[in-house]
Formats: sequence, C-alpha cells, structure tokens
Amino acid sequence: MKTEILKCSKCNVYTLKKKCGSCASETISSKPGKWSPLDRYGHLRLLYKKKYIKG
Repeated sequence: MKTEILKCSKCNVYTLKKKCGSCASETISSKPGKWSPLDRYGHLRLLYKKKYIKG
C-alpha cells in the first residue's frame, strides 16, 4: 500500500488522509511539480510569485 503526505489547503496541516482532521476540507498533494531545464512556463510562475506571493 503506497501512501503519500497530503496537505490541507485551508489550514496548512499535513496528513495522510483525504480530508483534513482539523477543518474537514479536502487535502491536496504536497509533492512539488516536476522540474525540467526546458521549463516553458517558468517565467509565468516567477511573475505570479512576484505579484501575489510577497516574500
């Protein structure tokens, strides 16, 4: 049986279950996206980070 760590998008709690134990919302995969040296969307990701994620 393969399990992976999931993350709640609302309260940022890590769990192994499909629903968060503290707020009962759906969890998402915590794995980062695949990296490629030929990243076609890297510039868009960088613009998004600069505009919406301050820090």
